[in-house]
Amino acid sequence: MKNLFRLANGWCFLIMLVSCSKDSKEIILKPGEGIHHDDFQYVVTDYSVIKRIGFTEDSTGMDGNFYVVNFKVINNAVRVDHPWNNSIAYLIDEKGNTYENQQSLQEKFNNVSPFGFKKDYITSFQTTDTTVFIFELPPSVKHPYLMVRGETLMGDFFDGNQFRKTKVKLF
Repeated sequence: MKNLFRLANGWCFLIMLVSCSKDSKEIILKPGEGIHHDDFQYVVTDYSVIKRIGFTEDSTGMDGNFYVVNFKVINNAVRVDHPWNNSIAYLIDEKGNTYENQQSLQEKFNNVSPFGFKKDYITSFQTTDTTVFIFELPPSVKHPYLMVRGETLMGDFFDGNQFRKTKVKLF
């Protein structure tokens, strides 16, 4: 009986090892295509590049660009809620530099163009949530990509943590 238990554990370990070491090629998506993370999908529904946030004397401008990214979380789980916040997404450029969502600019943008800003979200099972992220990028960045972060969940073992290798093209 002990040998059968050891054999079963060995097979489980081997299956997990093989599934986590799947081809590590990056996956590049277009806006509208979802990043798969266990029972959840993350979708860039739209984006725009602007020079200024606001239309008054306290508007914010910069030499570079603001990337305004409309983002949707789809929870396909049957019984599990999905907590997340505004740091779930980030941008990378062609040189590997990372850029974080600017929550203060997100709040300012919400004042100009309301989208229902929240600091934290809980997307109930079988529902969706949306937000708008604001990223400041220098003018030298020509090829930014959006990526997401998160913990490895059970479903991620079977696709080799694809969500960590998937990026959405924003150009």
